[in-house]
Amino acid sequence: MLTVVIPAYNEGRHIYKNLLQVCATLQGLDFEVIVVNDGSGDDTDRECQRVQAEGYPVIALRLDVNLGKGAALVHGIHHARGDQIAFLDADLEIKPDHIHDLLRRMVETGADVVVGTRIPQLRRVPPLRRIMSRTYRGLINFLFDLSLSETQTGIKLFRREVLKDCLPRLTVKRFAFDLELIVAARRFGYKIAEAPVVVDYKRAASLERIRPGQILRMILDTGRIYYRASFWVWLQPGMAAKLWMVVLAVGIMVFGVGVGKILNDLSLASPVKDIFYIIALQFLPRPLRNGLLVLFGLILAGVAISQLNKILLAAFARLDRGDLAGILHKRDRKSDREHKSK
Repeated sequence: MLTVVIPAYNEGRHIYKNLLQVCATLQGLDFEVIVVNDGSGDDTDRECQRVQAEGYPVIALRLDVNLGKGAALVHGIHHARGDQIAFLDADLEIKPDHIHDLLRRMVETGADVVVGTRIPQLRRVPPLRRIMSRTYRGLINFLFDLSLSETQTGIKLFRREVLKDCLPRLTVKRFAFDLELIVAARRFGYKIAEAPVVVDYKRAASLERIRPGQILRMILDTGRIYYRASFWVWLQPGMAAKLWMVVLAVGIMVFGVGVGKILNDLSLASPVKDIFYIIALQFLPRPLRNGLLVLFGLILAGVAISQLNKILLAAFARLDRGDLAGILHKRDRKSDREHKSK
């Protein structure tokens, strides 16, 4: 079964005919459409209920206050019954016909996630908007190693298990929700593919207005996602793992100091010189001291690597969600999926 989740905010003028178009496009499939009214102040609710009352497989949900696109999508996902869940924007600037393209792409590639890649009508997109979009995409690919052409498109397709794993890790509710979800799927090892889609910008005036506050929020959200996707947060390391990481860093530093003093007799300035008088074993003969620094650094780094290796191997072997909980088993997910299909 396919579930299409549509977040809607003040779409009362268009939502009725747009939902009819979505249902007509998906005719012949086993599907449901969940539209989430994100605290609209117009008649979006009434128009959605009209479609539902006419017998279409539409479920109308509502958030009492406007919480953002991400929050609306999460609310809809919690009510979804499909094994495949698609996101689609309510304005239909991306036609629902592309859902079929994403479904085909998922089958062809065996992907767990298919992201729509925009092919916009460039004459309708302001130059400043194009430059900012390309710059942001380049930054995202550099920070998260995604190698994707697009993360913010309003059409995506997920296998249900992807969202089940990723949703508990998400915190961003607005602009960067899509990015955090894609990064989470990548961290869990799911395969991500792209499918080209045509975007027909209907709200050209809004494209020209990029407020400084929106840019700042985008930067802050991206920074939060980068932090949460880091080793220290994503893998949820225990105190032992964190301690051995610190020991490893100290070992490398000590090793570097020893090598540096062997190659070039470094002289430290006060008060660092006084602090390192004992730490750097300056009361010993120079050749012995430098050799001991190198040896001690190697021992610290070696022991730390050994302990971290044990922790990582234990995490991969464990089926529960303990220390280093971000590590899942792709082979287990694949076998479960194959078992369900039989």
